[in-house]
Amino acid sequence: MSPNRFISIGYEYQGGFDYQEPLVGIGFNPTNLDARLRRASGLRIASNNPIISKNKFIWSLGVNYWNTTMPVSEATPFKSELLDNMSRCLHSAGINSTIFKPFSEKNFLIVQASADANFSANSLDQVTSQALTFSASAVYGWKKSDNLMWGLGVARTYRLGRIIYVPVWMYNKTFNDKWGVEVLLPARAHVRRNINSKSLMLAGFELEGNQYALYQPGRATTFLQRGEIKPRISYERSLSGFWWISIQAGYRVNGRFVVVDKYDGGDKREIVAPTIGNPFYFNISLNLVSL
Repeated sequence: MSPNRFISIGYEYQGGFDYQEPLVGIGFNPTNLDARLRRASGLRIASNNPIISKNKFIWSLGVNYWNTTMPVSEATPFKSELLDNMSRCLHSAGINSTIFKPFSEKNFLIVQASADANFSANSLDQVTSQALTFSASAVYGWKKSDNLMWGLGVARTYRLGRIIYVPVWMYNKTFNDKWGVEVLLPARAHVRRNINSKSLMLAGFELEGNQYALYQPGRATTFLQRGEIKPRISYERSLSGFWWISIQAGYRVNGRFVVVDKYDGGDKREIVAPTIGNPFYFNISLNLVSL
């Protein structure tokens, strides 16, 4: 397996992309809002540490904070409320808990749960419970050998912006000293190339996303459902001891980017459904790991 991260401090930058929002009621003729966003960038901080670590029970607790700013370089005929929210900043702060329970040398259970506050607001005083989202998963697994571990389970997730319940397949396989795979579908899947004991490369994809509460003065709260598919290549290397650097490059593909007028709203509650471009991106992070 690639190293587990206890502490991670990173930055992500997505290149500029086009944005088109359908509008009606501009004079007597329907029209579109056309805009160009300079970038989507932000800080990513996470920590995950064991609270209880015994042979028969492991409990880890983590916290994380991400932000994303999408400044607008130009907009025609005017800047919309959604663009205004994106220009300010999208925040996501959360807590997560993971339990690993082995039943024998061959069987185990992994249970994970998380709660996140996702919002766009000028002040924390504006944030309400409507910004909270809750995710969870459970996987029952089999350890066939030191080189093969797999499992089946179920997850409640917002990774593509909208709440969904999906089956989960975990498959971690090391073929030899150089090659392996790390799979947790549908969330992510990677092929691993071990270069040496201090460096490795990963190639694959990950799904990311959540639902964000959008606050506007004097307006009802709306919700941005944002999901991304990221094909990518990562290079990870030890800098000194357990401090590793990770450099990641890939392509961000829009999976879902719509605004709804109800918490966990479906297709019938959509009020804005922009079309956005798909840029290249990179991510760099410094990580304290365990091997």
